[in-house]
Amino acid sequence: MALLLTAIVAGGLGWLIWWAFRGYVVKSCLDHIPGPPRTSFLTGNFGDMMRRDCWKFVDHLLESYSTTFKIHGLLGDKTLYTIDPIAVQSVLVKDNLSYEETDEFIVGNGLVLGPGLIATLGDVHRKQRKILGPSFSNTNLRAIAPIIDQVVERLCSAIKAQVKTSPEPVDMLNWMSRGALEMLGKGGLGYSFDPLESPAHNPYGDAVKALLPTMFAFALHWLFVSWTPYLGTPQFRRWLLDMYPHRTAQKLRGISDLMWRNAVRIVDEKKAALEKGEGLDDDEGKDIMSVLLKANMNASAQDRLSDDQVIGQVNTFVLAGTDTTSNIMSRILDVLSIRQDMQDRLRSEVMKARAELGASELSFDTVMEMPLLDAVCKESFRLYPPVLAIDRVVQKDTVLPLANPINDVHGNPVYKIPLTKGTGVTFSIYGYHRSKDIWGEDALEWKPDRWLVPLPETARMFPGGTPFANLMNFALGHRSCIGYRYAELEMKITLFRLMESFKFSSAGVDIYWNASHVVFPSLTKDSPAGSMPLKVQFIKA
Repeated sequence: MALLLTAIVAGGLGWLIWWAFRGYVVKSCLDHIPGPPRTSFLTGNFGDMMRRDCWKFVDHLLESYSTTFKIHGLLGDKTLYTIDPIAVQSVLVKDNLSYEETDEFIVGNGLVLGPGLIATLGDVHRKQRKILGPSFSNTNLRAIAPIIDQVVERLCSAIKAQVKTSPEPVDMLNWMSRGALEMLGKGGLGYSFDPLESPAHNPYGDAVKALLPTMFAFALHWLFVSWTPYLGTPQFRRWLLDMYPHRTAQKLRGISDLMWRNAVRIVDEKKAALEKGEGLDDDEGKDIMSVLLKANMNASAQDRLSDDQVIGQVNTFVLAGTDTTSNIMSRILDVLSIRQDMQDRLRSEVMKARAELGASELSFDTVMEMPLLDAVCKESFRLYPPVLAIDRVVQKDTVLPLANPINDVHGNPVYKIPLTKGTGVTFSIYGYHRSKDIWGEDALEWKPDRWLVPLPETARMFPGGTPFANLMNFALGHRSCIGYRYAELEMKITLFRLMESFKFSSAGVDIYWNASHVVFPSLTKDSPAGSMPLKVQFIKA
């Protein structure tokens, strides 16, 4: 018996060792694809790619290799890295059933946020997307625009009060984060997170802002998160998490708990109001959550979302609608503080529109039809994408076509790449948006004027285009960002109000932009918290 037990234990250990190190000995479908040498035996290039200051390494890869190459992951794993437009069209649209989000992405989002849109697959995802769709229609966004405008007006009043009482630079990342959260709260959830009455930080907003950097700092552990569903009951898994002696893990647990409690309260209050007949016809019922809950109440039992799924949507809205928006808005202000000529041009366009509007609230159609405002937003998304890449995993053996053939390690031309199940594929938004072959020799320059003339043919290679101006910020296909127009509306109303109220200039300090799940600014690359001070001058009487 002892001998049998020993054999079973030895066999199990042998299998684990084989599973962990099989990537070093098993032939890969990517062996013939060129790429950088691994910089670590255990972590490959993973450590270089996941650094907050990974910019030089990524730029080196994009300059040294073709449009498609391989990178080394953990324990001998290999991933295909590409900026090829036909390849990504195949992955996200044409052959999308052969590719899916990574297990770490789906399971991790489910554990942290709940079973919302970015934590579900297949029929569940399609059902959620179907019932959410009407909430983000242009008709509904037109009704939400005045709500967002009122929030931004309060935001500008708060910034004005700070400028009047202190000559010190203003941390615009803090204000953009608080403003994005409140815009999402009022326009998305019909709920106020922050009165925007003082420069003090908002605890809930700080937690939301810290979520993605905390997950990024936890990246190495995150690779094993897909195993957690096999570790017993939810109660046992929670006990394991509570006992896990890791400061970042406990910080992440606290953020997740806080967000879930808030989401439960928001949904409960909203449902109670709707059941009483409140908020059905007035402005309070125009927010996205009210529209969703009303649609869900009227849906068939087959199509109706569970309470946990609705709560998961709240956390998904909060995360997707605040962090990305606040950081790209901060980036735009940072660039405009340096490019005073473009700031002056944008302000002129805003002032002209204001003269025509008078004191009226900003509307969806007004901000969406301003060419330079649109160009500034698009160019900032192009050159400075807040999300750097899209990851997928091959679900069944397939063949990936290429628009731009590459040479393999033997010098032979490769026009398509056979991929086996389990192979990772990463599409670099950052690399695609900065490619000179696609955008021209001035691809590394911030030039909003490029959007005021027809784009080069090479920048329009996606058949049918993308949801957002041939850019990949909001992805493509059945998992593209459903709320991209809402984000665009928030940005344009915010920029309009800021440009007519303030002048922004450099505070004389270097701003460092950190790679993360969403790129964010800080005063140093080692700073634990985001910050972006600017000089702000009030210009509106």
